[in-house]
Amino acid sequence: MSETETETETEPPLLADVYPALVSFLDAALVSEGESALAQVVMGLRFHGWCGCSPTCSYLRTAVADRADSTWIHLDDEAPRVWLQFDQDRTSFGGMEICEFDLGPAPALDRDRPSGLG
Repeated sequence: MSETETETETEPPLLADVYPALVSFLDAALVSEGESALAQVVMGLRFHGWCGCSPTCSYLRTAVADRADSTWIHLDDEAPRVWLQFDQDRTSFGGMEICEFDLGPAPALDRDRPSGLG
């Protein structure tokens, strides 16, 4: 087996496959804010799991922990629903805080996580 095949097999799933409603929301919200390039980035984000600091933590990782930057943006209607944390290059996202957003049914990849947070 080649090195490329091994990397593909161990690569985390796409966030869109785990939480399609979230990715659809982020895509539409970023496009409406004039951030089409960032919307395209969201489509390729990987699901690296939930923060393990507590059972109720609502931080979802989209990159390895050391890639996260200290810069955040939020997407909202009236109140922040999702906070996006940029990665160190500020070209993608290292994670996101899910505040007031129903993630919908949790697929088999994430059975232990509740379907809605808030």
